[in-house]
Amino acid sequence: MTSATAFPVAKSRTRAGDALTKAVIYIALAMMLVYLLLPVYWMIKSSFQSNFEIQRIPPLWLPADPTLKPYENAGLLIPMWRYIYNSLFVSAMTAFIASGISCTAAYVLARFRFPGATLILALILITQLVPPITRVFPVYFLIQSFGMLNTYSGLIFAYVGFSVPFAVLLLRGYFQTSCPPELEEAALMDGCTYFSAFWRVILPVSLPGIAAVTIFTFLNAWNDFLWASLLLSSGEMKTIQVGIGEFSTEGGSTEYQNAFMAACVVSTLPALILFFFVQRWLVGGLTAGAVKA
Repeated sequence: MTSATAFPVAKSRTRAGDALTKAVIYIALAMMLVYLLLPVYWMIKSSFQSNFEIQRIPPLWLPADPTLKPYENAGLLIPMWRYIYNSLFVSAMTAFIASGISCTAAYVLARFRFPGATLILALILITQLVPPITRVFPVYFLIQSFGMLNTYSGLIFAYVGFSVPFAVLLLRGYFQTSCPPELEEAALMDGCTYFSAFWRVILPVSLPGIAAVTIFTFLNAWNDFLWASLLLSSGEMKTIQVGIGEFSTEGGSTEYQNAFMAACVVSTLPALILFFFVQRWLVGGLTAGAVKA
């Protein structure tokens, strides 16, 4: 075989290999997508079915007689809307307080050099290496000693403490890479103080990063079950995750399966709606601090 004929053969083999690789990748991605979305689909379709249809074998993949009765029953069996209000209040306050603390702390660590700055950063990083389960007893007894058990403030206090270290690290990187020092220098030359330069110049420019931290903190607090179940024991103060968890143990996962699935669907809607409207800021804020300008 001459070189003139060997080259087209090698080229066709390369194309066939590339096509096979792409096919394998697409098949693997499709299988992973089905694996991830199948439980979500099952939850949604079960929330429109009767308990008999849910338990039927072989299973029904589409509701034979769709009904909104499970959603009505979910609101009657548990104070679902009260639980959602509790979760919204706690998550929103956590996001607001943690973002405010993180902005100022991250700005100081990004712009100023002072004794102990490296040690502070190291301690913040160490907190991210500690398994959350090891904090259960120390945090519980600390909240108890403050007299904040079974209060919104105690749960918010715990959430803020867990969220601030990661938020500081993220925003520090954002300030260093996406907010050049020339912005402050120009503001200082115009007569601004460091605080007014931070408030009037840096914060408006940093909105994508701050939004990412706020959303991340909100979603962490919204999805939490462990700390909400430990620090809140009053029935009317429970968050939606704890309320649904207790509903499942009281018959929601057996006797009232459709109502349980309806409550699960409702609990995902606020976070899903929030993510839908701010996903552009979330992705931009998370990636900007990780890439050097």
